[in-house]
Amino acid sequence: MRLEAWTSPNGKRRVLTRLDAGERWSYDVAVALAFPDIRLGPAVFGSPARTTSLAVQRRRWRSAVRARAAGARSVVVSDVAACYPSIREPAIRMAAARAGGDPTPLLRAIASYRRIGGDGIPIGPSASALVADAVLALADDGARTAGCPPVRWVDDVVFAGDRDAVARGSRAWRRMLVDLGMHEHDGKRTTDPIAVLGSPETVSGRGIMRGT
Repeated sequence: MRLEAWTSPNGKRRVLTRLDAGERWSYDVAVALAFPDIRLGPAVFGSPARTTSLAVQRRRWRSAVRARAAGARSVVVSDVAACYPSIREPAIRMAAARAGGDPTPLLRAIASYRRIGGDGIPIGPSASALVADAVLALADDGARTAGCPPVRWVDDVVFAGDRDAVARGSRAWRRMLVDLGMHEHDGKRTTDPIAVLGSPETVSGRGIMRGT
């Protein structure tokens, strides 16, 4: 396992985690044991848990956002600040409990990652996207209970509908992030759905999230 600095075409700097074949297999198994049943909602896209290709998911994401925003009286677009680096043990344990899994092997793997200077969960391995999905599904649940689940692409979310429902849903999602030890990215919160429709691969770091 090694860390490697990387700069995206749009200038974002990240620290990627490179795993050899054995390490990748062990990490994949640990993630599968922690989250055997993530139970993603139908409006969650960009996940390696889906059997459809990323291109198909991208089209469905755009269609879902357009459909949800059409005629909506209120739209809120947001995402998670430093999503992967902010995912810690309590959030992983909460997500594993929801999924009916055992987080112990995963927490051991992440401890090794942190010993070499990593923060949160590894950026790069595709299995990390499943960890993020499992954790953010808890925030989705909170928003759904409040009456307005988001359309989500990895950690980019769109709430649309009745003004009160959007306010309740986005507030519940934000509060659940805090309970998970995470935070909404205030600088990216907007009421313009075009902000995400334009390029989900740029907004969400598609290649990194999928391990490419």
